[in-house]
Formats: sequence, C-alpha cells, structure tokens
Amino acid sequence: KGRQLGYAVNQALDEYYSPVAHYNTRAPHKQRAATFVQFCRRHGVKDARDIDRKFVLSFGGYIRQRVGGEFRWPDGKVDAQVSVAYAHNLISTVNVIMRAFRGDNALKISGKEVLGVCRKSVRTREIQADVVDAKDAADRAVVAGFERGSAVILLARAWGMRVREAVLQDLDRMMREIEKYGEAAILEGCKGGRRSLDRTIQANEFRMEALRFAIEVRPKGSKNLLSETDTVKRFLLLELNPCRQILKRAGVPTFQELRAGFAQDVYEEILEGPSPLKQPIRDQIMDRI
Repeated sequence: KGRQLGYAVNQALDEYYSPVAHYNTRAPHKQRAATFVQFCRRHGVKDARDIDRKFVLSFGGYIRQRVGGEFRWPDGKVDAQVSVAYAHNLISTVNVIMRAFRGDNALKISGKEVLGVCRKSVRTREIQADVVDAKDAADRAVVAGFERGSAVILLARAWGMRVREAVLQDLDRMMREIEKYGEAAILEGCKGGRRSLDRTIQANEFRMEALRFAIEVRPKGSKNLLSETDTVKRFLLLELNPCRQILKRAGVPTFQELRAGFAQDVYEEILEGPSPLKQPIRDQIMDRI
C-alpha cells in the first residue's frame, strides 16, 4: 500500500470503502488513524505486517490510560486525555484499518473489554438549538448567499435529519407521502445506506415550512438539494462548511445540535412536559418507553 505507514493506512481505507464514495466515513477514520500511526512509530513499527494481536491490545491499553487522564511518554511528550466516546471511536478505527489491510477480523478487539468502560449515550448538558435560533441561522445563511445551506439547517432542526440525509432526501417523495398520509419517511442518505420506514415523522407547520423552503431553493430539475454537477463532498465544502460559522454566530454550536433539538421536541411532545435536560424525570416508565 506504500512505504510510509500513514500513507499505506489511507490507501487501505480508500480501497476498502472506494476512493470515490463514502467520503464522510473515510474522513473521520483517516483523522483518527493518525493516533494509531503515531503509536506505531513510537514503538518502532513501520510495516503493517508486523502488527499482531498483542500489539493492537497494547494500543487499547494506551487509549485506556488516556481515558483516565494524560499519558506521558518517556521523552516527556504528553498526550491529552480523551473522552470515552472518542476512545471507542479510536478502537473502532483500528479494527477497520486492520480489516482493510488483512481482509479478515482476526485482529478485531472489543472497545468495552480493552477500555473497561462503555459509551455513555445519554446526554446531560442542555441543548442549544432553539427553533428561533435555527431560523435565525437559516436567515443569516440566505443573506450570505447559501440558500441550500439554509435549507439544510431547517430540515435538520424540523425533521431531525443528519446533514447527508438533508442533502440527499427525495423532497418530492416526502411531499407526496405527506399529502397522502400526513407523515413522511427519512430514507435517502441514512447511515450505512439503510432505508427503513421506522424513520417516519408526522408533519406539522414548522416541518412543512422547512420542506417547502427546501423545494423552493433546490436546483431546477433536481429531486434533492444537489445539482446535476454536484457531489456530496463538493456541496459540503462549498455550501455547508461556511454555514457552520453562521450557525455558531446564531448560538447553535453544530449541525448535530439541530438534530438533538428535534429529538428533544419529540420527547416533550410524547410526555407533554419538559425533557430530563430541563427538569428531573417525572415518569420513569414513560421516560424509558
């Protein structure tokens, strides 16, 4: 795959996922792979063929120490502490890298076993994605010339779509489903290519407003927000990346925060009361449901 281990890792990932597809999957793996490559260099490993199970487990031990605090190397260099979630991501990336190199799962390790802790998926900090702030960000994006980026902001907040889902969603299909059933499924652009009707969401005034705006600003002749000459990667670079700063100026830290705001809305609609991020849980049974 190449003489330099870092280059070889990137080549292996490109060949494993395809160099012209799954950009949003490859990019974070490549970013996290740098930690593993640096660990290999520290231990004199320059060839991926020299990596065995014992070595991969030692990397797991190194990451486990970084979960507990800073890690200090013999030469005095200090590696910062990492969160439990990021530690699991690092282990996942190493599993993918070795599968890409070897074509099997012989060196796969369990994040839970090597780290000794599970991911904590329950959020505890309050969500910063009020509908008013989302609409403010959308207006700012329009003024800045990013109408389709504005549509993504509204779709993410109103329908809980991930960025890729908002970009690729078949807007005409959604409108047909709403006209017929009063609800629409989120199908295109989902993680892993999954298409499942369990992502079906009831339409309301705000959701219809977001959908109509997306249909209004989409390129002529397109069923989604991409033009005939666009790729998802190009759209993210030219249209979405400038909107990230616009979001922050409106008080919303990330696009993911918009999706979290939607999830909180759904929770509060079902329980007819504030989410656990605002007040203590009142009904444990309904909360679990």
